[in-house]
Amino acid sequence: MQINILAGGPKTLWPDNLFETSGDWIGADRGAWWLYQHGIPMQMAVGDFDSLTPSEYQELTTHLSAHKIVRVKAEKDETDTELALLYAQKKRSDHITVFGATGGRIDHLLSNLWLMANPVFKDIVDRVTFVDRVNHIAYALPGNVTVHRQPAIKYLGFMPLNQVENFHIIDAKYPLRLTSNIAKMWSSNEFLEDTVHISFDTGIIMITQTKD
Repeated sequence: MQINILAGGPKTLWPDNLFETSGDWIGADRGAWWLYQHGIPMQMAVGDFDSLTPSEYQELTTHLSAHKIVRVKAEKDETDTELALLYAQKKRSDHITVFGATGGRIDHLLSNLWLMANPVFKDIVDRVTFVDRVNHIAYALPGNVTVHRQPAIKYLGFMPLNQVENFHIIDAKYPLRLTSNIAKMWSSNEFLEDTVHISFDTGIIMITQTKD
């Protein structure tokens, strides 16, 4: 099962043909409104919906049945995107792709990208990607990992989210071996072929693929 989440980030960063993406959809806050506006059926809508006007929220609730919309208080510990991911995790999906989670407020961006460091998501770390018009962000768990090049991608980057031991970039343009406990981005690497192989013993690695 493929689950897609649309969060409330800027529409200018949406990939082309976003709504042709296969799978079930979850709307996070204003992302739910946009799904509704484009006629995309939703598994659920979740958030505090503070980005919707009262009339927009009323229209959304009229469109969705009661069990499909979960409104939480604005004073909460989890972000709207985090709540959507928690629901997707319960559905035991094979892969979760998050759109609309980049751009805009920097605190939202950083919070979203570091969600996979939270132990609550340990079962889906390597099944989550964040995608926008120029970026593809995935996560890897310890072991031997094959990174597949996304279409039209030039740059490749790696960032430890926590203590990473014996991290080895094997066959990219710039090989590397290190142990690190700081969130330093090893960026501007490049594919030589359609795949790059990495390995490491502990921790979580964020893998970024980026267009110019």
